[in-house]
Amino acid sequence: MLAVPPNLSRFVRLARPTYSPLVTSVRTHLGYIPFEGRIGRKLSNVEKFYHEAKRANLQPVKKVTYSFDPVREDHHSIRNFMFWWNNPKVLATNVKLLVKTEVADDRREPKILFDLVDGRQLEIRTSLLTALEIATVTNQYLLPLVKEEEAVIETKSAKAAAAGASKKGGKGKR
Repeated sequence: MLAVPPNLSRFVRLARPTYSPLVTSVRTHLGYIPFEGRIGRKLSNVEKFYHEAKRANLQPVKKVTYSFDPVREDHHSIRNFMFWWNNPKVLATNVKLLVKTEVADDRREPKILFDLVDGRQLEIRTSLLTALEIATVTNQYLLPLVKEEEAVIETKSAKAAAAGASKKGGKGKR
């Protein structure tokens, strides 16, 4: 018989004989769960910015206007962003994109104005933002607006069938 210490006797009541277990083991996990996530060091802000630049897609944008005053102390982030967003890989996502740069001398706050295809405008005031934050905000708003293009693949047999159908439109045998 299991002996219960006298100070715990009022809390423990044995309703069954002592051969029944008091504690049942419960499996806490279902086996090996592999590590999920990035293995290695954390990415620096520059590397995070490069990842955002690779994700960039300017398909829903008609026109981009960068405006800043180079005399202000907070114009560096917009200039870095402008440099990376005007590289050929990003501009190749929208061939019809118009890019305009306004360099002012009236101490105005730096901002980026995106004129979207659907008629709306997205204005990002960049005076207190880093280039990474500008890139993140831009991708956050523009990437959901990107429409997937349907790739039309024509084979030789499909072309021949289309050409054959157009030739049979004349007189036939009677």
